[in-house]
Amino acid sequence: MGFGGALTNILRPLSTTLASRVLLTSRTASTTPFRPCLSSSQWVPPLWNHLHNLTDTRFPKRRPSDKPRPKRASLRPSGPYAWVQYTPDHHILPNNPNQGSVKRRNEKKRIRLHRAFVLAERKKRKTQMQEAKRKKNIQRVERKMAAVAREREWAERLVELKRLEEEKKKSMA
Repeated sequence: MGFGGALTNILRPLSTTLASRVLLTSRTASTTPFRPCLSSSQWVPPLWNHLHNLTDTRFPKRRPSDKPRPKRASLRPSGPYAWVQYTPDHHILPNNPNQGSVKRRNEKKRIRLHRAFVLAERKKRKTQMQEAKRKKNIQRVERKMAAVAREREWAERLVELKRLEEEKKKSMA
């Protein structure tokens, strides 16, 4: 791959210089009274064509793509998408078609199972989140209640300490 790019980089300037020389010689040949017996126009155009083919990038190679190309309509067989036997008075149940008449049956089943799995996971995550939020709210309420209880105990303790201090002052006096 690297060699092809290097070859292109070398040959493209060479081909342009050869083309300019051909143009110059054809112009000078018309103005000069004599023509050389071996003009450059005899051997350059074949070389020019080969060099041009080497450096031409208008039609690059088709690379393999990650998605398949769509089928042309002319290659699709004529007729309905799927043959299902049908009598006018009786409806056919969706779980009882002709054998092999439902296209992409396994793929549809896989899609359905995947969708059901995603929905189940979503429901599970939702219940987990609800449970986590509920626990978080309970812990917050417990922390607030503990803070209120600490404040109440501290207030009672302060009242007790003031009473003890007053008793001590009375006994000292």
